[in-house]
Amino acid sequence: MKRLLALCLVGVLVAMLAACSHATTTASKSAGPVKMLYIKRGEGTNDPYVVKHFEKVGYTVIDMADNVFKPENLNGYGVVYVSPTVNASRINDQLKGSKVPIVFAKPQVASISALTGLLDYNELSAAKTVQIKDSKHPLAAGFKDQVTVYKNDGKIGYAIPGKEAVTIVTAPGDDKKAVVFGYEKGAKNINNEPVPSRQVFFYLSAGEEMNQTDDGYKLLDAAVQWAAQNGQK
Repeated sequence: MKRLLALCLVGVLVAMLAACSHATTTASKSAGPVKMLYIKRGEGTNDPYVVKHFEKVGYTVIDMADNVFKPENLNGYGVVYVSPTVNASRINDQLKGSKVPIVFAKPQVASISALTGLLDYNELSAAKTVQIKDSKHPLAAGFKDQVTVYKNDGKIGYAIPGKEAVTIVTAPGDDKKAVVFGYEKGAKNINNEPVPSRQVFFYLSAGEEMNQTDDGYKLLDAAVQWAAQNGQK
């Protein structure tokens, strides 16, 4: 009898563990991939190439033209990517108060959103490499020293971040020109205002999307992933 009771108890425990495992798996599946809002110019750009890349690495991407974007469109998204193709005047400061984390590949929009000063951004011309300044930070994607991000010489965006930003990647030989930097949620931006979510500046310039190397896309993936985590990891 005791042996029978013991076997019954083992059976119950196995059933409970199986149920918990199924519940965890179901919850994981229901969470699904991160939903990305991709803000871009209308047609005639290389944006579809970048969208396909993000989809390939696992994001659910919804692209939206800059002329129809409104702040209420942010609801339900896990991260926002601002393409370098957008017309900055159409976005203006609509993203400044976003509680959804953002990756800005458009320097003018990053400036309007107070990640950098009004005139503290530009582009490097005829450039192919960048310099890793903090290889231990997730935004460095595991790289050290110099990284070749373009196949051929091209334009690389840069900006001068505020004091509370973390500068991870710079122009070679010029630490003041940051090409990848981020603000942690709650850090003070250039106007000494706390940012409501993680916000990242990324160097990719319009027209260089297909010129970017695999290593360049690894840096981009790291930027989006770090932003999307929004301080939770």
